[in-house]
Amino acid sequence: MKPRVFCLILSFVLLLGLCPAASASAAWDEQPDAWYEIFVRSFCDSDGDGLGDLNGVTRKLDYISSLGCGGIWLMPVMPSPSYHKYDVTDYFDIDPEYGTLEDMRALLAEAHAHGIRVILDLPINHCSSEHPWFRSAADSETSPFRGWFNWSAEPQNGYSEINGVWYESRFVASMPDLNLDCSAVREQIACILRFWLLNVGVDGFRLDAVTSYYTGDTERNLAFLDWLADTAHAIRPDCFLVAEAWTDLDSIARLSEARVDSFFTFPVSQAEGYIARVLGRANRHPGRSYGEYTALLEETLPAGTIPAPFTENHDTGRTVGFTGRSSPEKTKMAGGLLCLMRGAVFLYYGQEIGMVGSGEDPNKRIGMLWTDETSTTLPPPGTTKVEYAYPSVAEQDADPASLLNYYRQALSLRAQFPAIARGTSTVLPCDFDELCLIRREYAGEELVLIVNPSDSWVRLAPMSLPAGFRTLAASLCANPAYTVSYRPVRAGLSMPPYSIAILTPSA
Repeated sequence: MKPRVFCLILSFVLLLGLCPAASASAAWDEQPDAWYEIFVRSFCDSDGDGLGDLNGVTRKLDYISSLGCGGIWLMPVMPSPSYHKYDVTDYFDIDPEYGTLEDMRALLAEAHAHGIRVILDLPINHCSSEHPWFRSAADSETSPFRGWFNWSAEPQNGYSEINGVWYESRFVASMPDLNLDCSAVREQIACILRFWLLNVGVDGFRLDAVTSYYTGDTERNLAFLDWLADTAHAIRPDCFLVAEAWTDLDSIARLSEARVDSFFTFPVSQAEGYIARVLGRANRHPGRSYGEYTALLEETLPAGTIPAPFTENHDTGRTVGFTGRSSPEKTKMAGGLLCLMRGAVFLYYGQEIGMVGSGEDPNKRIGMLWTDETSTTLPPPGTTKVEYAYPSVAEQDADPASLLNYYRQALSLRAQFPAIARGTSTVLPCDFDELCLIRREYAGEELVLIVNPSDSWVRLAPMSLPAGFRTLAASLCANPAYTVSYRPVRAGLSMPPYSIAILTPSA
């Protein structure tokens, strides 16, 4: 069915009030515990034009599955005049650079066959200034789309001028903000959701810039998020919505009261975030810090939400920027600390091989290094630096001690022990500031995570081990020459630098 026809039918259904009633948000049991963010343009080129495409993503599903990610977040794929595609000109199609709707359906079919769910980036705070809606609205005050945007007769902060009037455009002039109070806009958004969830078959959405829906107005943002979540879950109850609220933890907690499934935990990420602070040179008590941040997240975020921790994404500097290019063990440990966090963790493409990038946004979105630089995609417009600090996927795949294989092991632990992602946490007392002991409980499963994010060896005497947990179920060391030594009765537990141990109750 053509998108326009589909939209007209849905609009008629909505007017008749025949849409299904809103349901509770999708159960966590139906969602992956690890997701992989892909900038399609820079990921994998299937047709030799130098640009990544949807068929390229399909080709790499085996790789994503081998990494241990059960979900993919695709950055915007809809038609757009920009390289990043956050300014959409058609919400019912695929940008020709990336392929076609049939390519998307083929990707989804193959992803689902791999057991991988796929969500799309959904920028509905704004569209493109080249979108027919805005062109019509800007050309005439009598346009049926005039009320779809916010106008002012006078200059205002966050507004841009066209034809002698000003329109809201909080980001840039080429991205006019939509009037989300307009009933016709909401009907169109409902149509967009239904098209992608049912007609195409995606599994949900990453909601872009939710704090800008109503800039500076938390209550209206909450109300709109509730409407959006209820509308999406009425269309498809198992769809997954994860929201970008780039703000502090208390503000994220407040927004998490909405019926959206998940919010990115921005305080964990970037060079100023929790994981960077734990691994910082000046931190003399890294284990205790990790425990304190674990407790803070659990105490602050509402119990019903799914946290979405990450260390890097398309807008931030890469993880290697704060761990250091000459510190592969610390870089591995950053991944290990992330993979031990409660919630649904998100990795950004290339993070698992130590890709670098900072400064201008295009620098953070360069081509995935599959084999060598001659085979990568063309750099995005505006890129000022293309470099790679670590070897390619092909080289790291063949090296058991590589960063890539460390990520695979860390995500494997996450899959092997569901309590890591889904359990409730209790931070246990510890005699050493270098170590952190966290008890996790979920669905009858109990385990203790013992984490050493320091560069020192630390030994826990038998009397310091948590009572009843006498089985070393798994361990992971950033330095493959080291191993966790565990003799619970005589010697206790010896933790190498940058290591993780998982203890379970005695049989």
